[in-house]
Amino acid sequence: MEDEKKIEKKVNSPSEGSLILNKISELLTDICNANKKEKNLFFKQLKYFYSMTVPLISIQKYLEHIYEYTHINSSTIVLMLIYIDRICNILKAKISYYNVHKLILGSMIIASKYNENDNECYTIKFYAKLGGVSPAEAFNLEYSFVTLLNFNLYVTEELFCKYYDHLLPSDSDNDSDNWDFDDDTNINNKND
Repeated sequence: MEDEKKIEKKVNSPSEGSLILNKISELLTDICNANKKEKNLFFKQLKYFYSMTVPLISIQKYLEHIYEYTHINSSTIVLMLIYIDRICNILKAKISYYNVHKLILGSMIIASKYNENDNECYTIKFYAKLGGVSPAEAFNLEYSFVTLLNFNLYVTEELFCKYYDHLLPSDSDNDSDNWDFDDDTNINNKND
């Protein structure tokens, strides 16, 4: 019971949402920079999320834009990263500047629908406009995401806390750049 209160307290602060977005932006940017040379490798593995050109908006600005217009809570932001990681593990794919924006949008759509208050879910047209894609493409991103995840959106409290604690380490945590989880996460391999 005490752990539930601790988690609830952790994820209800708007300022923490901004901090988590910044950390995710740094992480995804580092991964994209590390994978910059391998552009053609990603098309087959993440074809649903692949863009022919790199979007002009930075990862940071894209995340801020989504956050500004959706007001998603911190736990939804963490779920976005977990879902992106799951997709990359399922497809044995890496994140690049050619797929990261659509991965963010697809994960945000399903994470917000799964985790947010029902009264605050938006239409697919809203998500499309927000993400800079057509409604058909937004629908395809959502459909591809949930299908590839086999409709398994559940995240254990333990896994959620691992991601959350890594994104916002306590003062006693020293090594916030080491993603050393026991499970098979793509984020572990960001420096491969």
